[in-house]
Amino acid sequence: MDEKASLGTDAPAPPRRRGRPPTLDRARIITAGVEMTLPAVTFAGMAKQLGVTQAALYKHVDGLGELRTLIAEQIFLDWSIPDPHAALPIHEYLLDFALSIRLLAHHHPGITPFLTRRTDTTATMVAKIGAHHHRVAAVYGLDPATARTLLSGIAFAAVALADTVYASYDQEKRPSSARADLPDDDIETELRWTVKALVVGSLHVAGLDVDPGPRWRRT
Repeated sequence: MDEKASLGTDAPAPPRRRGRPPTLDRARIITAGVEMTLPAVTFAGMAKQLGVTQAALYKHVDGLGELRTLIAEQIFLDWSIPDPHAALPIHEYLLDFALSIRLLAHHHPGITPFLTRRTDTTATMVAKIGAHHHRVAAVYGLDPATARTLLSGIAFAAVALADTVYASYDQEKRPSSARADLPDDDIETELRWTVKALVVGSLHVAGLDVDPGPRWRRT
């Protein structure tokens, strides 16, 4: 039997994709990078994730360094910094801020260097940080230098602490995507007490001796 005949002349043709493929642009590349997480981002991996060639990627970014920087910048810009308000005591606000930024480090492995090293922080990130410093200074009646010292120091320590603690927690069970759940054990309790001590100590060093009350005392 003729091979062509055996296939049948009426066999349906494979369906064709309609429309144009998704446009490759920086926004799409960054979105894919956030999903992959920074440590997993490579040019080959990104190209596979997007279904494009590495040459196509190079039309939008100069190299792996710029690619990771763009991804880290977007992660930081998407982070909603807790908003200070006068009804919330400064020590409570600083605790909220520290726990929020430690959660940012937890959810996005690889972000820590971009939050702690000035050489890795982009101008856009610096602008967001500066606006936050001025907002806190205005709400709590601080001079900008004091607000900057407080917030930068607390952020640095909270991020570094969180990155160290969470990086070693149940590592073999980490998903390849951004880490979602905080460890439900003594690690989280100890971290919170440590951050509270960090806040009180930072306020004291800045010349702002605040009594946070009995809730903040560990007995």
